[in-house]
Amino acid sequence: MMKRRRVRLFIARRFQIRYIAMILLFMFVISLVTGYTVYMTIWIMFGEKLAAVYPQGLLREIAQKVNMVLILRLIFISPLVILIGLVLSSRIAGPIHRIKRYLKKISLGKYGKRLELRKKDELHDLADEINVLVSKLDSAQKGRKQEIDALKREIDTLKSDVVAEEKNVKQLLSRIFTINEHLDTLKKL
Repeated sequence: MMKRRRVRLFIARRFQIRYIAMILLFMFVISLVTGYTVYMTIWIMFGEKLAAVYPQGLLREIAQKVNMVLILRLIFISPLVILIGLVLSSRIAGPIHRIKRYLKKISLGKYGKRLELRKKDELHDLADEINVLVSKLDSAQKGRKQEIDALKREIDTLKSDVVAEEKNVKQLLSRIFTINEHLDTLKKL
């Protein structure tokens, strides 16, 4: 099997943007909570001691510099988080896209290939279940086709018998009823 690489990272744009936005939001919330906790802990522990050593204006300046450093680091790390979110979301969006295309083919009656996902993609269990379902659908369809072919052959035999008048009417009616029963069975499937 040839190893395929995904060319596009944006596959299901809306889903992936929401996914990345949630990751960014989560990152910012965690960063703010962590930063605030560390920041407040430092000020509570060292604030009074630093106030005795440094003038009040200098402490504000230090606090503003610390805040700017925290904000800049969050801004600089955001593109990395976006890239990671994009790669991770493509591992979900790619298989969903492939499954949708595969199901469209199946709905058209094209059972030929199995659904294959890339090694690092998610949703392998779902793909396996879809493959089992398609295999069962395919064998049921083949069974129906065989039944229909057998019924067509029986009808052709009946036609020739009627034309040749070799059989009596009761036997012909019996065979016709049998064919009707088979057709009713096929209708229910």
